[in-house]
Amino acid sequence: MKNLIRNCIYQGKNLIRDFGLSFWTLLYPLILVSFFNIAFSGMMDMKLENINVGIVDGNPIEYILEDIEFINIHKIDEGEETEKLDSEEIDGFIDEDLNLLVKKSGINQTIIKEILDQVKQMEKLNRPFENYDFEVDYIVDKNQKGNPIMVTFYSLIAMVSAYGIYAGISTISLIQANLSNIGERISITPLKKRSFLFAGVIVSLLLNLAANGLLILFIKYILKIDLLINLKYSIALIIIGNLFGVSLGIFIGASNKKSMNTKVLIGIVSTTFLSFLSGLMGPWVKVLIDEYIPILARINPISIISDNLYRINLLESTKSVGEGILILSIYCVILISTSYMFLRGKSYDSL
Repeated sequence: MKNLIRNCIYQGKNLIRDFGLSFWTLLYPLILVSFFNIAFSGMMDMKLENINVGIVDGNPIEYILEDIEFINIHKIDEGEETEKLDSEEIDGFIDEDLNLLVKKSGINQTIIKEILDQVKQMEKLNRPFENYDFEVDYIVDKNQKGNPIMVTFYSLIAMVSAYGIYAGISTISLIQANLSNIGERISITPLKKRSFLFAGVIVSLLLNLAANGLLILFIKYILKIDLLINLKYSIALIIIGNLFGVSLGIFIGASNKKSMNTKVLIGIVSTTFLSFLSGLMGPWVKVLIDEYIPILARINPISIISDNLYRINLLESTKSVGEGILILSIYCVILISTSYMFLRGKSYDSL
């Protein structure tokens, strides 16, 4: 136990002193999410503003429009509608025959048309207008829950969860004699690599979880975006995602004798590519994958994390969480076991 604690302390100090590692796990995610927030500002929480509708006095649906909270009625004289539309004093004009006149297309114009279509439909069905609620707040709620922009933020959290890959690679570099002086000493001493490896997993996991926590707090309290509603399942997914990242880093570090920079490059390419497939670079990628290669989304570890975060926090569904955690756990066991086998059989012609 003492050896394990000593190894954890030593590896913790080593990782914290690594400026490159600190930048990529701590600072880079904060910078990236800030840019995302600027790019997507105003697109995630779209709310209805007041919509200005022009009518003439005596319009048959005037009383209906008056009951809709976000509709502002402007009574204008006949012939003034074009002038009012050109000056953008009104978003649309409804004449006495329930025809809609607009100057441009947009969200407000679309909403006016939808209300008008509902009125016409109910009129044909001979249903009383008072039986239908024209308040469309429920449409906004559905849009928020189905907002594709949120996929990007959940993919970012999933990618950062896997950033333990860098700590994993760094941990293995300490064991390999061709990459560090510490590795040379370990190779000629009776120190068990298993203990050193286990300590590296613990430290890497804890440090990356701390970095994830900082990112989530930054998103919640600085950017004012509440992504994690269901904390219980969200934290479970993030922890297993971190363990996967560390395991993948250890595997990359142990499976070859390349230089540290080359291994880090492999890690960057791996996480970036998996994140790209999960929708980080744009929700359209995720849509294409789900439509044409759905199995890829089910086995992609970053997609597993981001999809489940999206489902449990926005769609309030925990149906696939257990399957996702199981798949990620299997990945972790396979990667760590394989890495240990590589380390046991490691030999060098010269150092």
